[in-house]
Amino acid sequence: MGEHQTFWKPVKEVKEKKTYSSLGSNKSKAKKEVPEWKKDLLAHHKSGKSSKDRCDFTDEVIAELIAEQGEICPCCKTAASSTTHHVWPRGRKGRGVKTNGLRVCWPCHDKIQTTDELLQYWISVYREKYGDHFYFDEKDWEEFNHKQNALQQKEHEKQERQNQIKPVVDLLSAAAGRNLKATEIRLLQSFEDKDMAIFASMMADALGRAAEPAPVYSYGERFED
Repeated sequence: MGEHQTFWKPVKEVKEKKTYSSLGSNKSKAKKEVPEWKKDLLAHHKSGKSSKDRCDFTDEVIAELIAEQGEICPCCKTAASSTTHHVWPRGRKGRGVKTNGLRVCWPCHDKIQTTDELLQYWISVYREKYGDHFYFDEKDWEEFNHKQNALQQKEHEKQERQNQIKPVVDLLSAAAGRNLKATEIRLLQSFEDKDMAIFASMMADALGRAAEPAPVYSYGERFED
């Protein structure tokens, strides 16, 4: 027999497993951007009750409700009011505040919870009595006011910007013989103040020259004379 031959095989390379750090991983989800109105609110945030705990009625609130609403259920008007109903459901972040509490008996409470018509009826009663946000607590109002102030500030800045670009908008509209499109106005709004001033000056010069009458030369006159 001939000499045994072995065939060469390439050495199998062991690939290192890729590790993804929590900081550099491409697979990590991008964090949701916090709205501007909420950034200022979070900067002054103080730890307190959780959102779930804020929906609970305190003993003080219950005592005030009993004192104001009496001990007879306002629905059936016969049984004792033995529980406090969230007029705006706690599942929708109805807080445990006095303006969101209704003292009722257990059967009526269950009936309201399972009958949308009754639920909406009491919501409309409390909304008319206390306003649209009758179920807000102090923290809800703080967040709401911050958001409204931020929206008002944004609207004010938008109006100021519209006033700034109005002369340019009027100038271009007159030159084009039509109102500017929304996309064209947004383009002008994107200009920095310095760029807008330069653009407005250029357009005024260009349109001013275009409006000048063309010179009339007599026969034999040279253009450079």
